[in-house]
Amino acid sequence: MNMENPIVSVIIPNYNHAPYLKERIESVLAQSFQDFELIILDDCSTDSSREIIELYKSNDHVSHVVLNQENSGNTFVQWKRGVDLAKGQYVWIAESDDVAHPSFLEVIVAQMMQHPNAVLAFSHSFLIDDEGHDLHINKHLNNNPDAVSVYDGARFARRAMLRRNDIYNASMVVFRRDEFYNVDDNYRRYRTCGDWAFWMSLCLQGGVIEVCRQLNSYRQHAKKVTTQAGRTGDDWLEVGDLLHHFISQLSLSGISLRLFRGKWTKDFRESQYPDKNVLIARYPDVFGGSKIDIFLYGFFNLSRRLLNK
Repeated sequence: MNMENPIVSVIIPNYNHAPYLKERIESVLAQSFQDFELIILDDCSTDSSREIIELYKSNDHVSHVVLNQENSGNTFVQWKRGVDLAKGQYVWIAESDDVAHPSFLEVIVAQMMQHPNAVLAFSHSFLIDDEGHDLHINKHLNNNPDAVSVYDGARFARRAMLRRNDIYNASMVVFRRDEFYNVDDNYRRYRTCGDWAFWMSLCLQGGVIEVCRQLNSYRQHAKKVTTQAGRTGDDWLEVGDLLHHFISQLSLSGISLRLFRGKWTKDFRESQYPDKNVLIARYPDVFGGSKIDIFLYGFFNLSRRLLNK
């Protein structure tokens, strides 16, 4: 381990995740790849998080502990604060309620080193409940644990990031620190969709590596910001704005735009959002698709699933 010039900077941004924080920190310290610094940030937690963090302040891996006196109100502000402190070539934002397999860094960093044009690599994840039990949900089409795919970033963005956020959890990703500063800072405007905007912009900077092994555990619980937003419908407001931005960012047109609009029109019509006409009028290029758009998307999606069987 070289604390002056570590290969990886691990950032744990925490807010009120005391029940999971010790397990998270221990899963980082237990990595088989040990050339990393650990930066722990607490966003003015009101639970016992700070007492737990205090237990690790003297650990050899811990380079910074930052305890906010006021809540920043946005986890993405914490991301930037951590990256600004980081010295590593690569960054892993290890969310404070998740857990990593001991080989996560070893496997992912090896892929990043093997593919110098890649800006990020991500693993697949187990989805776990509040108590850490596997929910047996797999969000990916390729379930071969030995598979590793390397994509052109722009192609990956169009294939995987328009229909949903395939990089759905920061804890499953390692990215190049220098590329962080090339990302469109539009992502910081969002409360629930900022990670989606961030990964989309980062993908457009270079190659993307998908490691199909489940090396990360992504915890699902009631305190998650995205869960709370989903209950109120606030997430649809952000999704509309975000996807409208993606259309121009990726220069979508022709059949690509029709498939995109068909998918999101269908999903939005099936949602429980209370006044759909307001958002359709606001984002017609996202939610205002025709029956033909929806049919084209359905036909394309069925064909894609059959080909991947």
